[in-house]
Amino acid sequence: MSVDTETMQSIKKRVYELIIEPPEGDRVANGVNNAILALIALNVLVFVFESVASLQTQYEGFFFYFEFVSVVIFSIEYLLRIWACTYSEDYRRPIMGRLRMMATPMALIDIIAILPFYLAALGFDLRFIRILRLVRLFRLFRSGKLAQAFGLLVKVVTDKKEELGLSVLVLILVLIFSSSVMWYIEGNEPGTQFTSVPASMWWGMMTITTIGYGDMYPVTAAGRVFGSIVGFLGICVFALPVGILGAGFADEIRFRREAAEKAGLESAEDEAEEVDEVKLKEAADHCPHCGEEI
Repeated sequence: MSVDTETMQSIKKRVYELIIEPPEGDRVANGVNNAILALIALNVLVFVFESVASLQTQYEGFFFYFEFVSVVIFSIEYLLRIWACTYSEDYRRPIMGRLRMMATPMALIDIIAILPFYLAALGFDLRFIRILRLVRLFRLFRSGKLAQAFGLLVKVVTDKKEELGLSVLVLILVLIFSSSVMWYIEGNEPGTQFTSVPASMWWGMMTITTIGYGDMYPVTAAGRVFGSIVGFLGICVFALPVGILGAGFADEIRFRREAAEKAGLESAEDEAEEVDEVKLKEAADHCPHCGEEI
């Protein structure tokens, strides 16, 4: 391997660490990653304020230049990410590896977030897609305690997917039943909003979730009584997934604590066995009466 190639590989490795996979304890790499995350958050914040017509008119120049600088930084980061990805074993092949990297969900979100600025010159208004930059904040879940917490959440949802699926099925059945009954009760009233089962489902969901916007409500005595029953059932229905997730978290935390305690006990036993072996060896090498080395 030539010196130039070694230097290039060293540069690629460092770029990979700075942009893609910051090593634990590397302050510079973590600083770069945090700076990108901060810029993403600022872009989302600017997007929110830019939606206010008065602010957009008053600070139009600031919004444009801020977006311009941000897009340049994101474009450079994207290109460096594609260039340095071949340092990883997963994307080792120069062409296919980079194509695989470009097809990953995060890379697709990056390019979708960048393209609207360039496409604006062609008359397309895709600025709303910039909100997808917020999804990149999930990088936070790859480090430290947040990664552990996110892993715990995924593990619980995966383990309890059947129970959660059953609770969603119960919710759907209650929604269809309550909407159908309310349409039957209120559907023939003058000026009713319960014109069909699908139309009644909006009322059903708002009642089951106990939100109750008040834009749809029964006017008959039977409808009001039934609506009260549906509201009570909604509390019970939505308590199911909450209870399932709560029990899952408790079980997983208890399991991890027990596993850690067991690992600690096994480690202590191994250390004790090593100490006993050392003592037996020392006893075999020394006289049991005078203690002198044999």
